[in-house]
Amino acid sequence: MPNKWFVLFCGVLIVVWLLLQTISSLRICDEAKYLGSRLYTWQWSGADWESQAEMKKADVVKRTQTDAIVKVYGRQVITKLDKATNAKKSETVDCQATLSLYRSNDNWVLGKVEFN
Repeated sequence: MPNKWFVLFCGVLIVVWLLLQTISSLRICDEAKYLGSRLYTWQWSGADWESQAEMKKADVVKRTQTDAIVKVYGRQVITKLDKATNAKKSETVDCQATLSLYRSNDNWVLGKVEFN
């Protein structure tokens, strides 16, 4: 019969491992939200268009030690400046993308983007 201290040690080890996995997933999600916002934020000066985006949610679809696939969801505000009236016309739309991230020197780097 296993010793109660051994069982307790195994339980603590499992809890620590689960916490590390959760923290790793949160780190990947935060990086994916940041990259998703950067992808949907742009400015087209010649035609007076601009876009601002905020990613609201990120879901890890698949993760290994060296790569991850993350789906990000957010809202994008597309704005057009009307030169005649000097007024801005904006439209808000939902946006989402699937990002492939790769691990390089303990950092997650954007690899591939699929706009949905």
